[in-house]
Amino acid sequence: MVEIACVEMRDGVATGESLHRYVNPGVGVSDEILGDVGISSAELADKPPFAELGPYVCDFLRGRAVIAYDLDQVSVLEREFTALVARLLPPWKSGNWDLDAQCSLQSLSMLARLIEVPGEELGEICAHYNIEPPRSPGALDEAMCVGAVYPVMEPDILAWEREYGEGLITTSLDE
Repeated sequence: MVEIACVEMRDGVATGESLHRYVNPGVGVSDEILGDVGISSAELADKPPFAELGPYVCDFLRGRAVIAYDLDQVSVLEREFTALVARLLPPWKSGNWDLDAQCSLQSLSMLARLIEVPGEELGEICAHYNIEPPRSPGALDEAMCVGAVYPVMEPDILAWEREYGEGLITTSLDE
């Protein structure tokens, strides 16, 4: 993980509350991956590791409905939290981390597949809903875009839920 961004949205509009940080992964990252993010290895060198950012990220996500673009991003985040918890807890305690216990989590790309939106890339999903795709390859623009797409996609999700009798999204951890 080299970048993380979370944007609070209400009805497709950013509320102004967000979290955006670059992360020093502590390992070499290919120029190809860094080019996709728009940052260089030199720029990452002075950024904090996830261990320093994890508590802030957890505080931002806790108790919220969270829509990530895809499950790969979720698995990377969960792996980072698991490693952080394992370092913080004494060896005799469990180091398991469950992101689902912290927030209601869903994947936009998986929702798009379920409701049969053509294409799996964020740009294709945006085109289907006539939403402008992210302007840059960065996580903040992607988070803003996901936040704009979801409310437009929501009627299709609700129609799918009615047809199949299964809920896809919960808005809080109590549901």
